[in-house]
Amino acid sequence: MLREVADLFDGVAPAPASDRRLTQRLVTAWARAARGYFPSWEAMQDMDLGEDWNWVFVVDLEKSVGFPFFIFLGDSLAKFSNVHLSGTTDWTMSMLDKASEDIYAAVASEGPHYRDDMLTLADGRRVLLRSVTAPLADDGQNITHVVGAASGRFATDVQPGCAPIE
Repeated sequence: MLREVADLFDGVAPAPASDRRLTQRLVTAWARAARGYFPSWEAMQDMDLGEDWNWVFVVDLEKSVGFPFFIFLGDSLAKFSNVHLSGTTDWTMSMLDKASEDIYAAVASEGPHYRDDMLTLADGRRVLLRSVTAPLADDGQNITHVVGAASGRFATDVQPGCAPIE
């Protein structure tokens, strides 16, 4: 199990080092697709995100009852649904759960919502996670979906409570 988790992180990070700015690239694409309104999922699919699509998710809010209903989940990000965090009461929380936890914060703010977090894996290692969620609307006005992206790296030489993500 420990080796499988390390393999997900490529020995260093949940996303390659070049993807540390993934959240900003997603927000830039979101803003280009918006053109003064909330972009639709269809408009986002027209954006050229290249390899970044591996770290993107989209949630249908109408179908999200009690937990996110993913209509798109990038291949690399999907693997994190099996990477569980340590917890005092809930040992079922995964890294994917944490990345998608802010979907309603994006809806409430009607714009991108960023998260920088230090997470502890079930094996005790720490991961610095950066994620972003942003609202989507089929008609440009009424929010129907949320797009998000997440990346991170293993924490080394980081004091508890600090999350210096580049």
